[in-house]
Amino acid sequence: MDFKKISNEELNLRLEKLARSERKLTHVILLHINEVDSRDLHLKMGYESLFSYLVKALHYSESAAYRRLQAARLLKTNPEVAAKIESGALNLSQLTQMQRCLQAENKKGTAVTSQKVTEVLVSMESKSIFESEKILATEFDLPAKANEITKPQKDDTIRIEFTLTREQFEALKQAQSLLSHQCPDGSWSEVITQLAKKFNQSRMGKGNNNPTTECSETAQSNTATKKPSMAPRTRYRPAITAKTKRYLLAKAHQACEYQDPRTGRRCQANFQLEVDHIKPLALGESTEQKTCESSAEPTINSRQKSQDCGACIWAILTDEFFFKWPNPA
Repeated sequence: MDFKKISNEELNLRLEKLARSERKLTHVILLHINEVDSRDLHLKMGYESLFSYLVKALHYSESAAYRRLQAARLLKTNPEVAAKIESGALNLSQLTQMQRCLQAENKKGTAVTSQKVTEVLVSMESKSIFESEKILATEFDLPAKANEITKPQKDDTIRIEFTLTREQFEALKQAQSLLSHQCPDGSWSEVITQLAKKFNQSRMGKGNNNPTTECSETAQSNTATKKPSMAPRTRYRPAITAKTKRYLLAKAHQACEYQDPRTGRRCQANFQLEVDHIKPLALGESTEQKTCESSAEPTINSRQKSQDCGACIWAILTDEFFFKWPNPA
């Protein structure tokens, strides 16, 4: 399929239409799964379970088959779920979480009314998996796991499981955002290691321990194949001070300020934030606070601004942008 002749607006409309069709098809598939189950068709075809039929006959992965099976069972007892699936208000992962909670309640001998199921599902609409898990934990009084687990593994790695309070988790998430340039993968193991090494250095001195070595390996590998640098800058650009950057990021609530000109939707990303110019330096702008904004890398809006004025991309405040978006000239 050739996408070169398709405009951005048409591409977005096509994808939205396909997503709606996919959700409708998912609902229909769930209905068919229930019908196969009611007829025991999978047993007549020689499959020991409906799960085995979905994996071996329909070639779903184990996780995909499990989600569809659990969602189909919930749909059988709560038909109103169908409309939520088609609208996108609820997804298979949320329905799977809900069905698991209902199964756990049944094992305990606790009856859950259809009205409560409906109320919980309504509260989960348009929520993330993280938010949905919190709702279910509250509604079904799931016990909090406070014990810490440390397990050695055969490759000399260590697996650690522990529970954080909400305040602790928010602090760790903020650290993850602030370290996103040094730890581009954003994995918790890298973030915690980076914090630990920096703390150790502050108490013990640097020595031979480089805190950014491990976290920056991915970033270095990403820039190892960078194209040669562009032509020298034609005018001096004074650096934006750290004080200005801190002020702007705080003013933007540590989130990207880019807005879609069509919908007005703000990006709100907080990963690998950069301070950028609202008006490119190539148009004579300065580095004062009022002329800058925070943005998530890569800054597509700023790229467009530089193209409009025919300037070099060095107006963008990120070297990685050079590799991703070559000089339009």
